[in-house]
Amino acid sequence: MHNFRYLTTLLLACIVVACTSPVTPVEPENKDDGMRHDSLTEIYDLFCNPERGFHIFMEFHSSNPQPYTAERIKSIYDMGYTLVLNNYYMEDYRNSAIAESYLDMVRQNMQALRDGGCKCILRFAYTSSENQHPHEAPVDTVLKHISQIKPILQEYSDVIYAMEAGFVGVWGEWYYTTYFKQSPTTDQDYVDRRRVLDALLDALPKERMICVRTPEFKLRCFGYSIQDTLTIDEAFSGTDKARIASHDDAFMASESDMGTFTKTVHRKYWEAETRYTIYGGESCQPGNYANCDNSLAQMQAMHISYLNISYHKSVISGWQSQGCMEDMRRLIGYRLVCTDVATTKEPKAGEDLKVRLTLINEGFSSPKNPRDIELLLVNVNDPNDVVSVTPDSDPRFWFPEGEHYVEATFRPNKAGSYKLYLNLPDPKPTLHSNPRFSIRLANKDCWNEATGYNYLTTVVVE
Repeated sequence: MHNFRYLTTLLLACIVVACTSPVTPVEPENKDDGMRHDSLTEIYDLFCNPERGFHIFMEFHSSNPQPYTAERIKSIYDMGYTLVLNNYYMEDYRNSAIAESYLDMVRQNMQALRDGGCKCILRFAYTSSENQHPHEAPVDTVLKHISQIKPILQEYSDVIYAMEAGFVGVWGEWYYTTYFKQSPTTDQDYVDRRRVLDALLDALPKERMICVRTPEFKLRCFGYSIQDTLTIDEAFSGTDKARIASHDDAFMASESDMGTFTKTVHRKYWEAETRYTIYGGESCQPGNYANCDNSLAQMQAMHISYLNISYHKSVISGWQSQGCMEDMRRLIGYRLVCTDVATTKEPKAGEDLKVRLTLINEGFSSPKNPRDIELLLVNVNDPNDVVSVTPDSDPRFWFPEGEHYVEATFRPNKAGSYKLYLNLPDPKPTLHSNPRFSIRLANKDCWNEATGYNYLTTVVVE
């Protein structure tokens, strides 16, 4: 079990720390590798990081397509959230094409996310009421709607964290359904669901995942077996298998999450899959099962990356009263800490300056979407004198267990003092230079809010 830490105050807003204090060089004992070692201090504050955490929930019905603004998204970020679940309900389009005005509203929301500093989890459906019939559009109409949405998904994939499969059934949860078999049992029963998934996999760029409601849907739609779990070599490869992820909208409702896991082996299968795929969702009706111990254990086992802050309110308030809510806020998704910075002793201009970082991940999951990584040397006296190196490392493989190492070699041409930074920006050009989309380390006196760089140490080049 994770060694959860409890603090005294629940912070609801992002905390930003100016990068002002230098790291004091420390030479730990038993370091005989000929390098200088700086130990950094871990912090336990709550702060914003992209593509992780509790999220805000929003609905957009075709009867009143009102987009939000960048100012609204900025206010959500300032409250401490970087994810928004956008539920698009298309009640008026079950027998027709999606109106251009509705598609424009989706585009405006996407642009607001870019400008405001957040990303979305996407879901499309046709009703949020079991009493409203039909529960969705016929399958051929669904496929036409996905083709209409595809250009938006392609253009704005930068601000899409993940897409929940949707389209089928009430709330897009693939259960209460009119045109799709409600309780599928045969391979034929899954054919139309597979057609929807194939269309979504084609519509969304390969670096983004599609979340399905239960492990049964991934297994039956694609013909996988319980033993056919993702391997580390298959992870993040862009294949259909690597892209089908999960959203559990009955999180902690019961031991089976209200039938999400119909068999014990399904739970074990999902635990293995979610090491490499996104797992999120929302809690459901309150019960005794959703206590802190059970909830934290499932979050860790399922490598949870996101969860709805708005539902179910009784479950959320229970976590708050029991004292585990702050740990959940801190640990859902990734939480990266640099524990050691090793650099060449007495480096000289024109010669190699080697750097090795040691990082740990205190969160429940690794980052699940592509992420750039850069190490930068910035001359203290000349900010325009910057040397950048791209290490051979992929943050998606920085799992919660063990240590992770980042190595690079610089060759500074001038003598002087240089600040060493780690930058973990979004790889999309539209977001790369926006610090709100860069990953912040959980280290003291590290974060530079203006650049999104993580300050590590100062190196003197002779």
